[in-house]
Amino acid sequence: MEWLERIPLHQPAWLFLMFLILLGFLSWIRLYYGGIFMETLQASSNFQVASRMFKDNSILQTQLDNILYIFYVFSTAFFLYLLENKFQWMPFALKGFRLYAFNLGLLAAVFMLRVVLVNLAGFLFNRLSVFREYLYNTFIFNKLIGISVLPVLLFAFYTRGVLQEIFQWIAIGAVTSLVFMRIIRGIVFSYRKNISKFYMFLYLCALEMAPLLLLFRWLEGNL
Repeated sequence: MEWLERIPLHQPAWLFLMFLILLGFLSWIRLYYGGIFMETLQASSNFQVASRMFKDNSILQTQLDNILYIFYVFSTAFFLYLLENKFQWMPFALKGFRLYAFNLGLLAAVFMLRVVLVNLAGFLFNRLSVFREYLYNTFIFNKLIGISVLPVLLFAFYTRGVLQEIFQWIAIGAVTSLVFMRIIRGIVFSYRKNISKFYMFLYLCALEMAPLLLLFRWLEGNL
């Protein structure tokens, strides 16, 4: 339980303010987008719903997708901040809000790099539309990570002792499960769209598993 002693009892004001803003923003999203928001949740377990949403491409759907992508970056930056404090990973000796801001930049860069690389792969293999649909399907789980992990993180930061430990492992378990669900959706999509197993294996290794392993090793300070 030594790591519990390293987490301060009183969290900084900026942390609470960011949580308050993001939770209020999430409530507004659910109220304003209503049914489209619920379809986004359904798309994680229903391939047909995801395909219909991709083909529909309505203005409201596009707006919601972009908002949830941004929300994912801000919410997941808190998750990284939690891990960094839990395991004492401090990139460039950053702490507090600077560390959170660093996480924001890192996640945004990884997100955009993945978009560029997938579109480039689609262009090279002359299957741009298929690769974009693949990206859309897998990004559904990015959106779910942002939506689901934030309320759990609130309890993980503002509880103590065993209860705090439980909520922290719930957050870690939820994110890990959604990452694996994203990989499974990618495999299912490749079968349904007749994408070569060899190319899909290379893609999963190069753009799914390798970045996660490298990020973990880098944060751990072993690179």
